[in-house]
Amino acid sequence: MSEFVNHAPAGYQCPFCDLARGNFDNPRNLCRPEDVIYADDLALAFIASHGFEPNPGHVLITPRAHFELLYELPDDVASRIMLLTRDLAVAIKRAWQPDGVSTRQHNEPAGSQHVWHYHQHVLPRWHDDGFYFTPKRPIVDPEVRARKARELRAFL
Repeated sequence: MSEFVNHAPAGYQCPFCDLARGNFDNPRNLCRPEDVIYADDLALAFIASHGFEPNPGHVLITPRAHFELLYELPDDVASRIMLLTRDLAVAIKRAWQPDGVSTRQHNEPAGSQHVWHYHQHVLPRWHDDGFYFTPKRPIVDPEVRARKARELRAFL
């Protein structure tokens, strides 16, 4: 049992688990077999049903087994997902020649997660695409950074 809260509602039918099993009975699941780019015993990579306009080609990488959160991933699964993230970023560069590639991953509702199965996003990016723009933040005081580093070291 995980020490972390499960956020899936009662009766949740996980679309990524269905994809991993090849089950397409749930009409709400927009994943299709043709979306799959790569599959092995630990992970899947597929084109997402929802794009980030104006540039389609958004890839999701998920564990084959059901894990909701990054915090729960076993080392072998986490390693495989990171290697696939790199390999898919290279494939995106070669296939579509974007100006760059972004990766992102969300955990829990406050972290913007909305599918209750861990997934890593890999997205082609173009100059001035307007996606994921964050204004430059103020510099964090060095004393605050040092304190935050100490707090995290205590839990590693």
